[in-house]
Amino acid sequence: MSSYQEYGKFIDDGFGFELQKEAPRKWFNTLLNDVADDELYAEVSNVSDGEVTIRDREGNMLTLLSYDDCYLYIRDDEDNTVFNPAGAPCVQQELDSQVTRFYPWMNEYESRCVGLKARQRIFVPRTEPILVWDTVVTNESDRDRTVSVFAYTKFSLMGKNKESQGVWPDNRGEILEDLGAVFIKNFNQKVPTNRFNGYLMTLDDFTGANAYRDHFTYHDYSVSTPRIIKGWNCDGRGDAGPDCAGIIQCTVTIPANSEHRFAFVVGQCSGPEEIKAVRERLTFDSLDTMLAEQEAAERQRAAGFTIDIGNDHYNALLNCWTKKQWLTYIVHKSGFRDNLQVDYALAMSDAEMAKDNLRKALASQWADGCVPHGFRPLVRHKYSDKPAWIFLAIPWLIKETGDLSFLDEVIPYFESDESGTIWDHMLRTMRYMVNDLGPNGLSNQRYADWNDGLESTKEAGERESIMVTQQLAYGLREMEELARQYGKEDIATEAAEHYATIKKNLNDNAWDGRWYVRTICEDGYRIGSDEHAEAKVWMNTQTWAVLSGTATEERSKALMGVVDEWCEVNDGYKVLHPPFTKYDPRVGIISNFLPDTRTNGGCYNHAAGFKAVADCMMGRAEEAWRTFQKVAPDSPYLPITRSGAEPFSFNNYYVMDQPGHPRYTWKSGYAWKTGTAAWFGVALIEWMLGVRRHYDGLLIDPCLTKELPIAKITRRFRGAVYNISIDNTAGRCTGVTSITVDGETLDGNILPVFEGGEHTVTVVI
Repeated sequence: MSSYQEYGKFIDDGFGFELQKEAPRKWFNTLLNDVADDELYAEVSNVSDGEVTIRDREGNMLTLLSYDDCYLYIRDDEDNTVFNPAGAPCVQQELDSQVTRFYPWMNEYESRCVGLKARQRIFVPRTEPILVWDTVVTNESDRDRTVSVFAYTKFSLMGKNKESQGVWPDNRGEILEDLGAVFIKNFNQKVPTNRFNGYLMTLDDFTGANAYRDHFTYHDYSVSTPRIIKGWNCDGRGDAGPDCAGIIQCTVTIPANSEHRFAFVVGQCSGPEEIKAVRERLTFDSLDTMLAEQEAAERQRAAGFTIDIGNDHYNALLNCWTKKQWLTYIVHKSGFRDNLQVDYALAMSDAEMAKDNLRKALASQWADGCVPHGFRPLVRHKYSDKPAWIFLAIPWLIKETGDLSFLDEVIPYFESDESGTIWDHMLRTMRYMVNDLGPNGLSNQRYADWNDGLESTKEAGERESIMVTQQLAYGLREMEELARQYGKEDIATEAAEHYATIKKNLNDNAWDGRWYVRTICEDGYRIGSDEHAEAKVWMNTQTWAVLSGTATEERSKALMGVVDEWCEVNDGYKVLHPPFTKYDPRVGIISNFLPDTRTNGGCYNHAAGFKAVADCMMGRAEEAWRTFQKVAPDSPYLPITRSGAEPFSFNNYYVMDQPGHPRYTWKSGYAWKTGTAAWFGVALIEWMLGVRRHYDGLLIDPCLTKELPIAKITRRFRGAVYNISIDNTAGRCTGVTSITVDGETLDGNILPVFEGGEHTVTVVI
């Protein structure tokens, strides 16, 4: 039995997960609207709380609600028994039953207590940047029951302006009885727009409201024992201060064996007129329509590809949830590298959204080819790896769509009167990076690179990043191939010449005798060298030597062996080993992290994604599969009972053994917000199953473990549907023996591009 089955089960063909007991920690789902002028992102937990942010088109980002600050309470007014549909935080009354269901489009909570049943659905509509709490209370007893439903939301109203400068709250709350709402306004003079305000509103049955946390809680401020357990009712008070909250009470009498529906809405606004406009648009019927539209959109996105590898958990993870995780990054994350790595994967399920996101990202590129750390909101730090991801996202999008005309689109340069085609943006990226080199002919590290912890320090001076140099080499090969497809032979030649130079520089200057170092400092100090006691081996410079083709085949085999020996542990893959145990000013902040956590020797799953692809490039089928299993949530190596991870989301990292701190050991960190999902989606679909995008069609090149004798994938590609069955019963794992398409033997291993229809493909390894 899988570890996750101790807590619940996947339902609805993997599109849902039903949590049937208390999770090992809070499990979060993400709910969000479409990419639009105002984008709402909500992390909603198994007990219904979570952070809610809204980002506008300019990049101003408002935090509406924070963690532990939003709950729904049901009270039987006869005896003041109080419970929550989500089973927490109220601890007054033991529930008869409680279950939580996670779906890509909503969370659903259902509980029973003292003859009352409550079902709460939390969702975000596609076209409205609001969070909806839709609740039905059923009186299952044989007598009428008077029930009060209380919605509680403590508003944060902190955030960032479009330049990432902090915005602080100076809040005041007022009751808008005619709208059934509480309006919280931030009066801080530095708010970047007039919409750094929040509201809580009910659609019906408004009985009363309050506007401050301390009205609702006792002096211990505990939301688990609010005043309502002793009969307190909302009394219409507004207030001002850091803990302004929306508290709305709706009281109704529900006949025996009948039900009543309540709906509450949380949102951002400029003032009461906007609240009024939202209220006029919403009805119970419109909420039903909005939820159905959101579900339909998620199911359509999921149809980009579906797999069957004989494992219901992994099928659900890839078929449903990983695609949602990609979308989460587009709506919430502002990092240039983060967005482009997600675009790399997202193109397989929603190419149009990937295109649109790329347009926005490229519009933040300066005319010299450099890019900022983040956009929307803007973070001006210059990390050396940021522009390199352009070489990943754009070519693989075009391999997906076959649409070279995308390169002709004109995108403005940031803070410049200049504009250029997307191809021009790529050219400027290439020429910027091949000239941004240090004394060893390797990429200047700038503020930092992919590993944020390698921040610059005055003690280290200027530094050169080996990983980014390898990324540049990878990108130059992509540029060469794309240039030939685009009919730019002169650029293909230029890219090839740069590649030869960069490859030589790497092997002349970054090779340490058994592996590649990570960074070369101005004074000659080499981070990641065998001559040091700590942080000898860094996984990324070994795997990217393979990805970039800058290591020979013989050396590549040896490097992957180094990764096996130094970086693989039972429960994952360490980004470096051994960890730093004391701060080293030549290295940067990474050496100040706790040893064996995050990128200081922790199992950093994003980096393992690079490794899984490198495994497949080297034909290491069993190692690639083991990498996937060790990183996937609830792996047989690190079950949820130890990691605490959600079974439906890739996580950023697993903490290594922490002596003396067993509760911290092996715990997972940062579900949802990680590039791990993009790389492992690509690794499984395109490299292990081997159904890979190519300019000429779908290239078939599996690298499949013996544990999977049969695998199936349905792939939608350029308007056609390919139903592909992969036969690995001979246990050869790599190397295609035969391919048939609609009963005809295929010459070669690139599937033809059809104008439409469904096509049956049989692959024998």
